Amino acid sequence: MKDVDASSPRRWRDKPLRRLALDLCLLVVAKLALLMLIWYVAIRPLPRADVSPAGVDRMLSPISASTQGTSP
Repeated sequence: MKDVDASSPRRWRDKPLRRLALDLCLLVVAKLALLMLIWYVAIRPLPRADVSPAGVDRMLSPISASTQGTSP
């Protein structure tokens, strides 16, 4: 029989801490990929707000009497 020396290199699968670190890294990468997929499919195609100076001015301007419908 062959004696197993304590100083012999062990495989990475035998080390639970490295296995846990690898599993956690894969989990983080998988979650990021899923979030990126959700972003590109569901959120990015939504229309963006008009942030041009004319659009901001139009949103912040007071309502005129012609757009209210009736005047008092």
